[in-house]
Amino acid sequence: MEIVVIPCLYDNYSYLVVHGKKAAVVDPSEAWPVMKVVDDRGLKLSAVLCTHHHHDHIGGLPDLLDEYGTLEVYGFFQDRKRIPLMTRPLRDNERFSVCGLDVDVFHTPGHTSTHVVFHIEGHLFVGDTLFGGGCGRLFEGTAEQMVHSLDRILSCGKQSRIYFGHEYTELNLRFASQVDPSNPAISERAARVGEMRRKDMPSAPSLLEEELATNPFLRIEDSSIIDQLEKEQRLQSTDRVAVFAALREQRNHFS
Repeated sequence: MEIVVIPCLYDNYSYLVVHGKKAAVVDPSEAWPVMKVVDDRGLKLSAVLCTHHHHDHIGGLPDLLDEYGTLEVYGFFQDRKRIPLMTRPLRDNERFSVCGLDVDVFHTPGHTSTHVVFHIEGHLFVGDTLFGGGCGRLFEGTAEQMVHSLDRILSCGKQSRIYFGHEYTELNLRFASQVDPSNPAISERAARVGEMRRKDMPSAPSLLEEELATNPFLRIEDSSIIDQLEKEQRLQSTDRVAVFAALREQRNHFS
């Protein structure tokens, strides 16, 4: 199996999952960058995996269907109205096969109420639930739901590779250094990512182990982060959900 990172729009990523000459695309923001890789490599595109309904993740669907004809379009069953081209509605914990590969589905509400993560042989396609150094905004879900969703991702193991939906890593690490200033792993990662971005290289994928060391939204039990939030009088409780909510609110206004 090979994963091809495909930059789309301003800062989105789509991902092409390649197995032999078969391919499936995750979150096709737009069609032509995906079509170029598929056609240049002589691949057969057979499926589209949608983590959620936002247009910057499914906007390329109509053109892909026009170009390649029938494609299986997978998404969470409760998103059928919001992803009207869906052909294969999925349930939480369902397993299905794409391109000869087993895919597990995790329902991860928070960014949206119907968001899902796809797990393929140690590769996690997390959409806008988790980012490099950060996590998604809570547009439809609650802080408690997002904490649970991130816990589900964490259960997949430290060596899991994380394929996120946007190139926000540099900004997220600047925020991380503010809320976790004594953590040297953040500055080390920021330097690496900065060099990658100067070379126009994507910061995706990351390792879950790396996120655990540098992503404050996965470190909500860390005493240094809690102390920093308390110092800034942003916490009313040290409960995990309260710490997450305080971080998320602070990140909402960080730029």
